[in-house]
Amino acid sequence: MLRFFKQNCLFTKLASVNLLSKVGDRLFYTAMLTTASLLPESSIAVMVVSASETIPILLSVFVGVVADRQAKKIKFLVQSLLFRAIMYLGIGVVFCYHSTLTLLLIVSLLNLLSDISGNYSSALFAPFTKKLISAKDMEEAQGILSLASQLVNVLATFLGSVLLIVLSKSLLAVGNALIFIIVAGAFLRMSPQLRKTENTITVSHSNSIFKAIHTSLGLFFKDRELTINLLQLCLLNGFFGGLVPIFTLFIKENKTLAIFSAPIKISLLSGLITLAMIGGNLLGARVLRRQSISNLTLIADVFILLTSLGFLFNSFYLILLASGLLSFLLGIISPRFSAEIVNRSPVERLGGIITTINACLVIAPPLTSMIFPILSNLDIKFAYYGFLIYGAFLILSRLKFFQSHKS
Repeated sequence: MLRFFKQNCLFTKLASVNLLSKVGDRLFYTAMLTTASLLPESSIAVMVVSASETIPILLSVFVGVVADRQAKKIKFLVQSLLFRAIMYLGIGVVFCYHSTLTLLLIVSLLNLLSDISGNYSSALFAPFTKKLISAKDMEEAQGILSLASQLVNVLATFLGSVLLIVLSKSLLAVGNALIFIIVAGAFLRMSPQLRKTENTITVSHSNSIFKAIHTSLGLFFKDRELTINLLQLCLLNGFFGGLVPIFTLFIKENKTLAIFSAPIKISLLSGLITLAMIGGNLLGARVLRRQSISNLTLIADVFILLTSLGFLFNSFYLILLASGLLSFLLGIISPRFSAEIVNRSPVERLGGIITTINACLVIAPPLTSMIFPILSNLDIKFAYYGFLIYGAFLILSRLKFFQSHKS
């Protein structure tokens, strides 16, 4: 890793500054949820906050295409950060007043606009990765980015919770705005170094956004192997969306480690998943090098089956072991897949392709977090068998691809 940092100094600086902006993405999320939960209309309020986080993901495919058409990417990157700072200064002003549902709607709207601008920034940043990193180092770069993003999300969420104890929501929003201003200043300072790289980035000149989206998706989906790998990754991510709520119901009946409370057991599972994912990110460039993404996803699919058997046979430890190993494999697969996408995609379409793929990967967990609890309302065993069918479908679709690929 030290070798990578020394050989890619400019990229390391650029990525570090970009990661700082992600602190601003997560820092205020806890404050919004806390405000929503304390309102009389708490269920509606929480749904509004969740929608403000989800809708930007769905719109990111359009935002990515717009970013691909910009020649002066650093200029627009700085402008998007300053726009986000203004949005959070607005949130700071709104939170000076007594919390109501109307106030939360305004805050959620400003947060939604900020997140859309954040996705735009990510799409502007994507081509620099391809230009600054060689193809052979791309997997390690994606592993480091994935690892850093996860750590930033966890730490920023925790920091936001702690700061709420000593700061008002209004001051926290102003602090968030200050982070975006600092990041914008850092990009401005680096702009002379980045200008040469920026001039080598090809710009998409499509007149129609919808036509550009069609072209970008066509370039990706015509590669059947990439498409099936994306489907597998989406559903593997989705599995974790359903796992935690069903595990929460499972531990009510399971008496393993009875001396520990339910929240501690849930934290144990969540912590194991996070640590295993981080381990996969760290070791992915060194272990299982001879195994293709297709083979690794097939092994991961098997661990979904083992997790479902853990539920069916009331085995607390099998659930932990199988889900931990699944997380470790996913930590290896995700950066490897991202590196393959960046290396194989044309730079002028990279922003649109990356944001579309990220949207696909992020949208699955919220869906499964609704579907499996619905099954559990009928009977908890239905949710367990749902995991079994889920894993079997993934394995069969992978084997079907192997068979057609061999033919």
